[in-house]
Amino acid sequence: MATQTRAKSRESQNTTNKEENERTCGKCDGGFDKEDKAVLCDICGFWYHLTCANVDRDLYSAIQRFGHNGSGDLPWRCRVCKTFAAQMFSEMMNMKQNQMKIEKSMNEIKEKVNNNERDIREIRMERQGNREEIVTITQGAAAEIQDKFIQEIREIKDRIDSMETQPAVGKISEDIQKEINEAVQREKRKNRIVINGLTAAEDTYEEVWGKVEQLLQKFTIPPSDIVQVARLNDRRYVSVELHRNETKAKLLKRSKELKETTQYTNVYIRADLTYAQRMEGKQLREEMRKRLNSGETNLKIIRGKLVKVLDSTGPPQDTSTQQSGQPRFRGETA
Repeated sequence: MATQTRAKSRESQNTTNKEENERTCGKCDGGFDKEDKAVLCDICGFWYHLTCANVDRDLYSAIQRFGHNGSGDLPWRCRVCKTFAAQMFSEMMNMKQNQMKIEKSMNEIKEKVNNNERDIREIRMERQGNREEIVTITQGAAAEIQDKFIQEIREIKDRIDSMETQPAVGKISEDIQKEINEAVQREKRKNRIVINGLTAAEDTYEEVWGKVEQLLQKFTIPPSDIVQVARLNDRRYVSVELHRNETKAKLLKRSKELKETTQYTNVYIRADLTYAQRMEGKQLREEMRKRLNSGETNLKIIRGKLVKVLDSTGPPQDTSTQQSGQPRFRGETA
């Protein structure tokens, strides 16, 4: 029995260690060592290093004691989720008000149906209980009562159908969660670029980092501006995180210069975008292609919008029909 207990304890410890090793920081995507301290966001479920989350030791101790690991009385939320907390509360209040309106409307409908049923029962009882005094109801009056009742039933059915088209609470909550996840991903990628064609699949991590430094120095970007370099699943692509968004914008703007070189003619640099941002960019490019084919000129995608450049001195005119998450591609400004 004691042996089985120790075996289960080791198995539980191994599972815990495995889960800790698989965690990544919601800010920097870095892993966690055993000695690392981290906090868990109660909304998005991402773990964060204390330095990435700007949490000092005193606050961390309070979270450990009263937060998700303690009594649960002290919730902690990351910066992105704090922004959405107010929106979620507002959405929930609106849903509650809509629910109260629906319930009130349903009660009115039930009362109306009950009144109609009661009127019908009274008419039947009156006709059955007063056989000696036959009440003559003309055919036209009976038809009028029947038509009125049918019309009321149709109106009730239409109101019920319109209520069924209202978005369910669960669906709204799912949409809010998707928006939160998308915002978290965009926040993580805001200072990142993706480089294609720079490295070979067999390159070591040190070789990849060296090639990235050498490429960025061509744009007078020092190695100290690099936060992290990582190989993506497709080893031809390299993700590079920079300290500042201004550095990223500068790099994307000058990326066309690579075509003029011999060493980097097949190297491409683009912003690290989420799937939603890529789809938004694709829709903008398709719209621009259609409008160019129809005869429009001087169209350009700038800051996630389709604009018409009037002349070399005038400001660009926004002609986009949709709002975008500011997808940026090679040669576009940030």
